[in-house]
Amino acid sequence: MKRIVHVLLIIVAGMINHQLHAQLVKLYETGSVFRAPESVVWDSLNGCLYVSNYTEPVREGNWYGLHMVSKVSLKGEILDTNYITGLSCPTGICIDDNKLFIVERFGVVEYDLITHRISNKYYIKTLDFLNDITADTDHNLYVTVSGTSLVYKITQGKVEHWLNDERIADPNGILFDGTKLVIGVNSDGYLKTIDPYSKEIRNLAFLGEGTIDGIKKCSDGYLVTHFKGNLYHISMTGEVRELLNTRDEGTFQADFEYIPSKNLIIIPALWNNKLLFYSYTNVD
Repeated sequence: MKRIVHVLLIIVAGMINHQLHAQLVKLYETGSVFRAPESVVWDSLNGCLYVSNYTEPVREGNWYGLHMVSKVSLKGEILDTNYITGLSCPTGICIDDNKLFIVERFGVVEYDLITHRISNKYYIKTLDFLNDITADTDHNLYVTVSGTSLVYKITQGKVEHWLNDERIADPNGILFDGTKLVIGVNSDGYLKTIDPYSKEIRNLAFLGEGTIDGIKKCSDGYLVTHFKGNLYHISMTGEVRELLNTRDEGTFQADFEYIPSKNLIIIPALWNNKLLFYSYTNVD
């Protein structure tokens, strides 16, 4: 009897330990219905997701102005494939002040989520790869330029070379978090912080070789994707913990969305043309 009780205790302890560490549970995924989904964002005002369809590089024979942002439900249902059209290989998207900002090859497109129309375009004269975008509390926009050491800033419609520093060479993901910017630097594999006033740059966590793509804030740090197939939790002190690895199955992880109020993570699998939905419980 004692032996049976002991075995049961071991099983129960194992189940509890598994539950404590099973923070990420896959819910469902869409079919391969998108055209290289690169970035996804949650619109709490209209209760839907927006997904940028990068499609394919223009240099490979693609045409300008034929690409779109799709509208999707939290259940993965396509509400409107061609919700916003006339775009050129859109990548990073973010929402600020009821506006959806979309990075494309000619700059940033502003879409009004109340009037449901394109309300402005901010042209950036460059042949380099405009990639991700974030907004600060003063509604300034920051845009990374992969393959360079540049971050552009857009203030009241004015575009400027805000930062050009080799310590952020080949940037991708970027996020404004209260008093700092968090940026993924692919040249040295570090997640870094930038003081928006002094422009001081600090290393936060080493993630290794590859493309640091999406960055989202969570209660005790950051969630970060590596494009080839990793999702990491990064503590505020730089400790790295892998939550998900889809490399072996060949599933990419691009610029994802995290909705804390719904314990939901939505990952765009770019070259797999689908979205992955996960339940995420932030357990220490």
